[in-house]
Amino acid sequence: MMKMARWRILAKNMEKFLNNKELRKKIKSIRDNISLEQRESMSQDITENVLALLESDFKGANIFLCFYPFGSEVDLRGLYNILKSKGKRIFFPISDSDRHELSFHEVNDFSKDFSTGAYGIMEPCKDLPLLEAVQDEVVVITPGVSFDNSCNRIGYGGGYYDRFFEQHSNYIKIGVGFEQQMVDNLKIEAHDMPLDYIVTNDRLIKRGA
Repeated sequence: MMKMARWRILAKNMEKFLNNKELRKKIKSIRDNISLEQRESMSQDITENVLALLESDFKGANIFLCFYPFGSEVDLRGLYNILKSKGKRIFFPISDSDRHELSFHEVNDFSKDFSTGAYGIMEPCKDLPLLEAVQDEVVVITPGVSFDNSCNRIGYGGGYYDRFFEQHSNYIKIGVGFEQQMVDNLKIEAHDMPLDYIVTNDRLIKRGA
């Protein structure tokens, strides 16, 4: 485990003094200032921690809803390649910016199946197969701006994932982020949907454990 670094001391309890808009800005600034080399190293640690969780708790899961890294977000493309090599089905979101909703489309070729979509984020091509209602176990690898020790999450403010999770409450929700994105207690609103797990480069948190 990492020793508590200077950024962690400064960040501790800052959510008590900032509203969510201010907290988003602060956490994004902290994340943006992590060096590329360190982000790559921590992304690899997160990949290994997610794989360990999947191996222990969700070995039978075959459908994974993923996200394409944007800006300084954790980069889990290595994880997605491993999942594909194991025969798992991989889906990525397309954002409907009018309705603030997500649809997930299956990707097979990472070099050809993406184009620039809403907000400049890489999205799957719209003609790719759409995720339909399934009975299988579905794991959602979930990005966010900040997370807390109770598996709460705040994103970028659009509510895309919260709406999706409200419609698919049975899906397994795994939040992923750098330890620098963690705070003790987020200010959660009624529409904010909790996650089942948080995985960082340092630890695994299970809701209710």
